[in-house]
Order: sequence, then C-alpha cells, then structure tokens
Amino acid sequence: MTEDILKLRVEEIKWETPDTATFYLSEVSGQSIIYKAGQFLTLIFNHGNEEIRRSYSLSSSPDEDQLAITIKRITNGEISRFMLTKMKPGNVLNALAPTGRFTISNYQHEKDILLFAGGTGITPIFSQIKYVLNRPGKSRLTLIYSNQNAGSVLFKEELIKLEAKNPGRFKIIHLLSSEANRLNPDKVEQLTRKIVKGDLTSAEFYLCGPFSYMRMIRFDLVFMGVLPRQIRRENFVIETVTVTGTSINFPPRNIKIKFRNELHDFVVGENQSILQAALQNGISLPYSCRNGVCSSCAAKCVSGKIEMVKNDVLTDTDIADGWILTCTGHPVSGDVVVTFGE
Repeated sequence: MTEDILKLRVEEIKWETPDTATFYLSEVSGQSIIYKAGQFLTLIFNHGNEEIRRSYSLSSSPDEDQLAITIKRITNGEISRFMLTKMKPGNVLNALAPTGRFTISNYQHEKDILLFAGGTGITPIFSQIKYVLNRPGKSRLTLIYSNQNAGSVLFKEELIKLEAKNPGRFKIIHLLSSEANRLNPDKVEQLTRKIVKGDLTSAEFYLCGPFSYMRMIRFDLVFMGVLPRQIRRENFVIETVTVTGTSINFPPRNIKIKFRNELHDFVVGENQSILQAALQNGISLPYSCRNGVCSSCAAKCVSGKIEMVKNDVLTDTDIADGWILTCTGHPVSGDVVVTFGE
C-alpha cells in the first residue's frame, strides 16, 4: 500500500530576501489541491537509497490559484540549501497532500485573535491572515511580528496593503531586535492586555517561530490566565530530526488501524512506535518529522489507550477528542483501535 503522492511543478521562484524565497507550485495533472489556511506540505526527496522528508508551511491562501511555500536558508539545512540553490522553474517535486492543525476557526465571531510570528514563522500566519480577511467576520486580528531587522521582514508590502485595506480589523506590530525592541515576557503581557478588548478567555492565540520563542510566549500567556486550549503553536520548519529516547519500556501490543477503508491488525513490537510498526508491516501511514512536532501522522484513537512520549503540536482539547501522534505513540492497552480520516 503506497501513499498518494502529489507531483508539484515549480512555476515560479520569488526571492523575498537574499536568503529566503517563495516557490509557487501547481499539480502536474492540473487538479486542484484542497487545503486549509495554516497547513503545510511535506516534500519527499530521494538521496541515494535514503528517503528524506521535510515539512514547509504554505504561505499561500486556499483562495489563490497556486500553492506557495516560503523557505529560508537554514544553517546546515540540507534541503533548504538544495531548494534555494538547485531548484528551478519546471522542476517537479514529490509531496504529500497538505495537512496540519494550525488553522483558525470561528473567525466570524467577535473576538481578538493575536498572531505571534518570529522570523519565517510568519509563513502559515500570512496564509491565515489572507484567508480570514477575504471573508466577512467580526474578529480582530493583530500580528505581533518579530525580526532581527527591517530587511528580514517577509511579505512586508503585502502586509501593509492588507492592514490599509482592513482598518479596525487587522493591525501589525513590528518588533525589531536591531532597534532594541525584542519580545520578552513583560512585553508579551503588556501587548496582550492592551490588545484584548474583553476577558482574556475570549481571545485566541497563534504562535509560530523558534521553539524557545513559542515556549516563552505560551508560558507567559498561561501565567496570565489564558487557557492552554486557547493557544496553538506551529513549528515553522523541521530540518533536523532527532530520535526521541525514553526510559519507559513499552511491551508488545496487538492493535488495529483503519486506514483508507481497510482494517489492519498487527503487533507493535517492544518500544516501537505505532508508525514504525505500521511501516514495517507495509502500511504507508503519512508522516514527516517522526519526532512529535508536525502532526502529519495524527490520527484518532477510538478504543484503548495510547501514550505519547513526545507531543509539541496537539492541544489538551485535541487529546481529549482522541487525537494522537502515531510517530511517538505507543499502545498501552490491548484493545487499541486507531482511525485515519474518520
């Protein structure tokens, strides 16, 4: 059983800054690709006999004709270097269908939505801003955008136009380290209390940027009384994949997985993740990071109990609804049933 692979032709490459470019993509077959604002693409590369997967957030909106991903050169980043130096218009990329849970909902309702973006973390947030502002709604969007300097601000002109076109509904706050104007815990609280019109529990918060940046913001928001379910985070790029270690021992368990309308019954070996066992049994479940940070492998546990050794993407609400990550999930009971796309 193989995954559904998209064939994406590079139509255009637009340089945003000297080390960052946007790649405009279209399906070779001409078919439309359905996705939500804020989701990401997983690109698949073959290097020798090794398969390499990398996830990049979509900077395009579903309202636009072409998909777009925006990639910054990462220090020691094998794939980002390849994309920025070797990729040309006309080249074709293999990719999985867009996925991800970093999406805004209920934007029609009157509420404050605070969008914290650090550097390239603007990418999925830019997608969401364009999508939401292209629809009627009473929500107020505020972008708090942190960069090293004015020259590293992505989508500057587009953001200025969106702000001018949507007075009272969209506002941008730029924070530049070069001007000694860096986001810190005090500033997180100061800006949040100034922006949110009503009770803090009525607002929503979306964070995307370096891990330490998001951790600091989340910690301060929760300290202020914001509920964890009001906060969503997205890792803006996954270049380095590490192996998650654990001192917990997980014995073999038999599980069932419903995938593409087929029911698979197999054994997850000792200390194997569900994803590892599925791939070993020839079941090509979707995945990218294999380290609990991207949600490509997310599925629902409808029976039994699964323990995740790492989770940097699912919220408490997601987990309460049964969502799990198969890449870091281990069955801890004998009646586990997992479903995809149900």
